[in-house]
Amino acid sequence: MTDTADAPVTQKKIVLMYVTPPGQDDFFIAMPLGIIYLGAILREAGCDVECCDERVCTAAEVDEYIAKADILGLSALTPHVNRAIRYAEKAKAQKPDVITLMGGPHATVDVDTFLDSGAFDYVIGGEAEDSIVDFVRGVEQGKSALESVPGIAFDKDDGTRHCNPQPPLIKDLDRIPFPAWDMLPFPRYSAMNKEKLFYIFTSRGCPFRCVFCQKELTGRGFRTRSVENILDELQDISENYQPGNVLFIDELFTCQKQRVYDLCEGIMQRGLKLNMSCETRVDMIDYDMARTMKKAGFNRMYFGVESVSQRSLDTLIKDYKAEKVVECLKMMRRAGIWTKVFLIVGTPGETMEDIEETARGIRAAMPDRVRTSLFNPLTATESFEKYGDRIDPDLVRTEYVDSDRSPYIHEHFSNDELNRIKRSLVEDYETWYDSFPARAKRYVARIRYYLENWDDEGKARVLRALRLNKGQAPVSADFPEI
Repeated sequence: MTDTADAPVTQKKIVLMYVTPPGQDDFFIAMPLGIIYLGAILREAGCDVECCDERVCTAAEVDEYIAKADILGLSALTPHVNRAIRYAEKAKAQKPDVITLMGGPHATVDVDTFLDSGAFDYVIGGEAEDSIVDFVRGVEQGKSALESVPGIAFDKDDGTRHCNPQPPLIKDLDRIPFPAWDMLPFPRYSAMNKEKLFYIFTSRGCPFRCVFCQKELTGRGFRTRSVENILDELQDISENYQPGNVLFIDELFTCQKQRVYDLCEGIMQRGLKLNMSCETRVDMIDYDMARTMKKAGFNRMYFGVESVSQRSLDTLIKDYKAEKVVECLKMMRRAGIWTKVFLIVGTPGETMEDIEETARGIRAAMPDRVRTSLFNPLTATESFEKYGDRIDPDLVRTEYVDSDRSPYIHEHFSNDELNRIKRSLVEDYETWYDSFPARAKRYVARIRYYLENWDDEGKARVLRALRLNKGQAPVSADFPEI
């Protein structure tokens, strides 16, 4: 990170804002880490900085944040680019001399949209932790001082556009301070998400090559924080916020096997009692790792399965066999871990045969929840380039990834047909999941889990279910809670 010991500290008020309309991003509602990482860095540099998350603010509060800003930094994902531009326009209308800055994933790959809008003075691309202080310092000194800031883009006085290369990816992630959690109102997130959910990043990057994934911001390599650094943050979160669930939002949490084992051992050694969850791939975890993670407190896992049709998996370049999906999810149930899978409907070339194959495969795998979205080619992904002739450009920035419309014009299905398929996949699965045969399978799986883990958990849970530990009669139900 930039050494700011001798740097002049700006007197300008800085507001960093995460742009996502309320209700659009409530699947996992928690404090967005991007702006509070930068907030922590700017505060260390002596700046007067505040953070605003539109999802937990009233419209009046958002307006107040915008009005007080001398430097307004906005971050938004692709579906909300136009919304970010409108906020920058509002800021300029209220205070013409406000300095507007756009950052984040879409800004990294699409500078022109923001500068062409006339609402933004600057765009900053890449991982901004190493460049944000240099940017603020350069603002004080003038545009000539900004020309050397990595990742910066702006229009010069002579009308030319200055665009610097992105900064190098940060190799030593430990030198980034913990997020400034206190800059956002945690009680509001808790009110919207009763789990009191917390996010944590422990690594950046993913080496796999899924066709729909945007890699420009964090790269295809895999960089990690040290285990001790992660444990210190977990302990800090545990002691100060008592979260109900800590979600590791790494792109691929289990990429390095030994790191996972070391982290789990450290969690248990420190006596941290946390409910944790993460996302990974079906080919990047085995039974022993899953059991170790379960003992440490990982109770849920999320899998971007996308499909159980080999043809669709190959189109998406998932690089694993469909059989692996079923094998992994059965293994997770044996390990006692709750699972949720994400499916993509409308993969290029997909047919009803592929969708039916996915429906059969998901039943065989029996995850606890299924979530679907339409195939959505994001800017600067391989899918955007490969299928450009079938993409409606007017929909790219207006349709949310999980909305009912995709900019991809499918070969075999209309948009309405894809939505019916998407809904029926979930509805049919949930109906089957609640049926007697499926409940019986889960009951047998739970019994197996408790028998295999009798001393750790099985004995206590079975006694509790039978009410023998309270001198009560056994519960007379087909499937007593175990």
